[in-house]
Amino acid sequence: MASNSQKLRDLITAVRQCKTAAEERILINKESAIIRESLRGGKSHSRTRNMLKLLYISMLGYPTEFGQVEVVSLLGQADYEGKRVGYLTLQMVLSENDEVLMLAENHIKKDLASHQPLLQSMALNVVANIASESMARDMLDDVVSLMGSTNPYITKKACLAAIRIVKKVPDYAEVFLQESLNIFQERDQAVLQCMLTLVNECLQQPQVDEYLTKYRLTVRSAVNLLKQLVLSSRVTLQDIGGIANPFLQIKLLQFMRIIGKGSAVISEALNDVLAQVLTNTDGSRKPGCAVQYECVRTIYKIESDSGLRALGISTVGRFLISNDNNLRFVALKTLLDCAAIDGDAVREHLDIILDCLKDPDVSIRRRALELVVALINEHNVRLLVPDLLTYLTVCAEEMRAAVTQHLCRIVEIKSPTTEWRVEFSLRLLRLGRQHVSQEFATRFIALLSNEKTEIQTVAINSLWEEASYPFDALHHSRKAFLLAAVWCIGEYADLLSSNGISMEKVANCVVDIVNHTEFNTIKCYGLTALAKIASKHASTKPLVTSVFGAYASSLDCELQQRACEYMTLLDSFPEEAAFCFGPMPPITRITDGGKGGVQLLQLAERSKATPKPNATVGLDDLFGVGGTSGDAPAPSGNSTQRLPAPSIDDLFGGAPSAPSGALQASDLFGTGPASQVRVMGSSATPAVASLAVVPVFECADFSVGLSAVVQGTIAVSLTIESRLSMPMEDISIQVAVPKSSSLEIGCLPTTVIPARGRIVQQMVVDNSKGNKDSRLVMLKVKFVYSVNGEPRSQLMHISQEA
Repeated sequence: MASNSQKLRDLITAVRQCKTAAEERILINKESAIIRESLRGGKSHSRTRNMLKLLYISMLGYPTEFGQVEVVSLLGQADYEGKRVGYLTLQMVLSENDEVLMLAENHIKKDLASHQPLLQSMALNVVANIASESMARDMLDDVVSLMGSTNPYITKKACLAAIRIVKKVPDYAEVFLQESLNIFQERDQAVLQCMLTLVNECLQQPQVDEYLTKYRLTVRSAVNLLKQLVLSSRVTLQDIGGIANPFLQIKLLQFMRIIGKGSAVISEALNDVLAQVLTNTDGSRKPGCAVQYECVRTIYKIESDSGLRALGISTVGRFLISNDNNLRFVALKTLLDCAAIDGDAVREHLDIILDCLKDPDVSIRRRALELVVALINEHNVRLLVPDLLTYLTVCAEEMRAAVTQHLCRIVEIKSPTTEWRVEFSLRLLRLGRQHVSQEFATRFIALLSNEKTEIQTVAINSLWEEASYPFDALHHSRKAFLLAAVWCIGEYADLLSSNGISMEKVANCVVDIVNHTEFNTIKCYGLTALAKIASKHASTKPLVTSVFGAYASSLDCELQQRACEYMTLLDSFPEEAAFCFGPMPPITRITDGGKGGVQLLQLAERSKATPKPNATVGLDDLFGVGGTSGDAPAPSGNSTQRLPAPSIDDLFGGAPSAPSGALQASDLFGTGPASQVRVMGSSATPAVASLAVVPVFECADFSVGLSAVVQGTIAVSLTIESRLSMPMEDISIQVAVPKSSSLEIGCLPTTVIPARGRIVQQMVVDNSKGNKDSRLVMLKVKFVYSVNGEPRSQLMHISQEA
């Protein structure tokens, strides 16, 4: 078969003549078999030809692992041609993780130690391209010695190999920095460029502060060299487009950026030369633009003066009027980086930046959008947000999601007034379609619930005007809008009625949305909205009841439960329904500021004599229908009492609120079956006052600490200490645990905390029924109180490991 071997040129011609992929695979498999047989014969004269063909086959994407070991044999040959092919194959076919590379290390070290420049250069190329960490450690001494070679060609190759070594072993950066201290004494600009590249890489490694100080002493030499290049009138081989050695200028600017960062003295020494680079460099061609770009980056990294920064922004701003998309993209990226430091100077080019939003290139449009968003502040938000909304209506579909997300964030964070935020939130809900998130709609609802009646009237009329149209594809794509519209129509139906809109028409609109939308969340909101309308306007009750009857047999458990409970309330308990579906109080957003890290509780073992609590009783249904009779006595002493546990998952808050001072418990962890909760007397909980109290929550008004006793169940004492100089009144504590746990809550000793006073809430948590750690205390606590008649509340998430 070896006699049928063909030359590389013939193989390339044969592959090109193949008309199908299958024909090409047959040819490659046949040639691979011939090469394998030839390599098995061990003939050195054909090894070079076979490796060239294997290299070509590898470039086509076919496996060549069977011949990779022969690379080591080629490196061991005495002739230059064999070594050249071996080193070429080593770099093209192998990677730093291949074991064959380890076998070739000895040959590489021999060639590095030889005095033949061609062999040394090939070995250095291998180190620079595919050296692994272990290989970099082995080659360090050889590379350092070759950096001092009198042959510029070898010195440049050694610098490139040193860069690879530093990237693989950053600890060796100090070695090369020490070797390059006299860098500016080098007269060969090509060698100097390679050495600057190495020094720049080393100075960015950690723990080189000592050498950074030493290299700052060379700032005068760097400045003089850069001035010579900028002001030079000689034409050399390194010039490109009329710019004297732009690659060396860029390396010098990068070096200045590194040594000038964080040093006011060095920055002052660099200001003049940087200004000369910007003013004397021809920016009409790409080499000049590249130098100016690096110069502007250096200006904004060092501590330069404001005039120089303004000159840099003006220089980059000229890139925006170029016809070259690459220059415009680079300019937008640079202005985006500078906007955080010198936003006012960047805003001078705002008109050109807005024009970039119309560019056919989507990458430029995206970058321009990010820059416009970064430039919006309280002074120009009223001008730019309407422009962005207009752009949202005309931009390509691929840009709509990004524009909508940016607008949502701007409207929520940078709105000048509440009225402005409500107005543009409504416009965004209409125009953003499916790209507006559901969270944005819920935050808008919370905002609207805290506003005056005038603002609520304007908002509900705007939502009604859009939502009252027959359900179509446009409605289908606007989930967030429908969510907000259905909630507001249900909550503020009276405002629509006062404007002359009949409640039958309002109810029909909600029914149309509920029946046609495919989102269950909107259906749930819609059913609650219908219940609220029917509880206030009896004329809509037949229509609403028929809708509830249809959904009473829904396959979705949540929809079925809501329909059945709402229908029962409206038919059998009209007075309770009117109370349950009354106006919502203002919604308070809960932040995550109260969440802290997990701390270990100091727990004491509970004595055997402590009486175990009675069996827990499950919560009643959502509204407490059929539960405890209304004349049940209040809990006192050791007596227990079941309390109805209304769900707080309902956004409409349909369940009645408990009176001040009452203890409430609800399933805050989900919408499924509630955890078991009961109220107990204070003596049912063992005293744990002697234990150390672990702080679990702090805010401006009060702090909360936790202590516990564990034996089977966990007896918890929650200590709430006021930080106010005035009393906290109308105290109410609501506690929830996961569904797999049960909770017994002690009675509050008082509903008033005096100034700088404290109260202790006792409770028992039983985790024995769940699969979780029985010593893990997981609570959600809502603390409701008032100060000087102002209602306040805080939600605390407590998760402590015993």
